[in-house]
Amino acid sequence: MGPRGPSGPVRSPTGKVYDPGTPPTRSQYSQTAALLLSQGILDRALAIAYEGIAADTANPIHYFLAGLAQVRLGQYEDAHVMFGEAERIYPAYELEVEPERRAAWVTLYNLGSEAYNNGEIEQAIDAWERATMIYDIAPEAPRNLASVYVQEGRYEDAIRASEQAVAGLAKRPVTRILDSVEVDERAALTLTTEATLAQLYMFTSRYEEAEPLLRQQLARDTADIQLQTELASALAGQGRSEEAVDVYQKVLTRSDVEAGRLFDLGIALFRFREYGLASRAFGRLAKLRPSSRDVWFNYANALFGAAEWDSLAAVGSRLVELDPLGERSGLIVARALLEVGDSTAALTALEAIDRAPVYVEELQMRPLAAITRVQGVVTGNTAEPGLPVTLRFTFYDEAQPVGRETVTVAAPPSGDNVGFEVQFAGGATAYSYELVSAMIPEVAPTL
Repeated sequence: MGPRGPSGPVRSPTGKVYDPGTPPTRSQYSQTAALLLSQGILDRALAIAYEGIAADTANPIHYFLAGLAQVRLGQYEDAHVMFGEAERIYPAYELEVEPERRAAWVTLYNLGSEAYNNGEIEQAIDAWERATMIYDIAPEAPRNLASVYVQEGRYEDAIRASEQAVAGLAKRPVTRILDSVEVDERAALTLTTEATLAQLYMFTSRYEEAEPLLRQQLARDTADIQLQTELASALAGQGRSEEAVDVYQKVLTRSDVEAGRLFDLGIALFRFREYGLASRAFGRLAKLRPSSRDVWFNYANALFGAAEWDSLAAVGSRLVELDPLGERSGLIVARALLEVGDSTAALTALEAIDRAPVYVEELQMRPLAAITRVQGVVTGNTAEPGLPVTLRFTFYDEAQPVGRETVTVAAPPSGDNVGFEVQFAGGATAYSYELVSAMIPEVAPTL
């Protein structure tokens, strides 16, 4: 048996002082295994190292040598276990293990990159997963994994990979001191990875985990409206509605909220039954999107919920221009007119609803990058079943009209429904529609 390794405190180049543990002791097994390793006889070296482990389970040198053989054989999972055991028994072994882990990481990361570039996604995932396991300080592999997992819809795996990246970025190598450029790069990567992780938590409804990350981001940028609304959503998801409404209300006081954010804000406040605040959001939005059926419809509903009848009577006249066949829109307007004491106008509104050839309801706009879709349902009313009903939709980029499309449906029997979809080949943020015709088809005379 040879002498044991250093018995005094061991300090890394970065200043880390290791617990003494049980230092390695040279043995006949370790000497033979080390010689075989130097000659590249890896299988035999591994077998001898295992014999050494069996002979003396408390000597870390045999675990270390087994790990060296395994990492060179490409047995990375086993090497990870052996290196971990060697460090458990003798913590200062980390100084010798870290370069081996880093070298294995380079091999695995490059294998993953090559596989990904060749379209071999599963092979890339396997290589990057093993790279992350063997050397978790480097963030590139888990960040790549998170991106691939998101593309494949594997969101829980993406969360796990992002968490691994954040944890790894919090660590530092022990064998060398990072320079200032590397420190700054890792700090920047930490911020972007945490932001991605927060989004993944939100997307998977893990609101409690998202909250502290969102608060950290807000502490760095208190004026970020998106972060504020996401924090409110996280609070709402945890059932903390009062706190969520408080955040939403603060956002609503700002003058720089863009249109899309105002819409989401109004919807969120409406769901909390904060109808007055919701009407404020939609009222501001109506000035930005003055011809949006959806904005005025939600504006009217918020005013209805708040029982603000005078305002609703005024808003209602614009709503029925943009949603002329909306039964619900017409009823809301009639109710407002009745509440303000204009029974004649209320009756006229109800008669217009009753005379409508069909009703158009359940309208939903789905904007994409190159195309905008509007889906809805036509419900039969006074029109004869089978009568062609043509609707013309006008699409807008905020307040500016950008195009028109028509759709024709056969009127269903009274009370029955038929779905429809109209597509606009371009981006749009708003739409309105009008009835073009509901004419009875011409029938050839009988001879």
